[in-house]
Amino acid sequence: MNWIELSASKITKSIRENYPQAASEKVLIYSLSLLINTLTAVLATLIFCFFTGHLAESITTILAFLGLRYLSGGFHLKSAVACCLFSTCLLTGLSHVDFEYLKYGPILDIISLIIFTFKAPEGLENVSRIKPAYYPLLKILCILFVSANLYLHSSLLSAIFIAQAFTLTKLGYSFASFLERR
Repeated sequence: MNWIELSASKITKSIRENYPQAASEKVLIYSLSLLINTLTAVLATLIFCFFTGHLAESITTILAFLGLRYLSGGFHLKSAVACCLFSTCLLTGLSHVDFEYLKYGPILDIISLIIFTFKAPEGLENVSRIKPAYYPLLKILCILFVSANLYLHSSLLSAIFIAQAFTLTKLGYSFASFLERR
């Protein structure tokens, strides 16, 4: 058991002792593991980016990436620690991306739009409470979100969008499998 699951287990025991009517132990451990994982990745990213002078970019990255990920889905790592480390590295790395938008951004945005059009939402079945009837709306929201950057011209958003789009592809899922073997 890793430190994320151990922490979730301890918190769950405390919750169940004080509130017996709370959700089942399995549900609480799963939910708390996700929460601890996400908070750890977000806080680590914010702290690191604060010291590198990219705090504003990290906030933009966190909000845009997690918002788009909620709408579009993508691969998930099975290990909570692997997910936390990968998420921290990805969010921190994206926070430091800066390039000339007009040179590369439109290309990245169009590639992202194509991927989201054909693949989003992907992999939400067992990790989201969103009903499949709303999936077409999620796809439209993803497309609108990415399309807005063709007007905003943000290199940071282009990098975020292509990174999230990658998590929807077969190559992305193969990469996740590769990381899980390590």
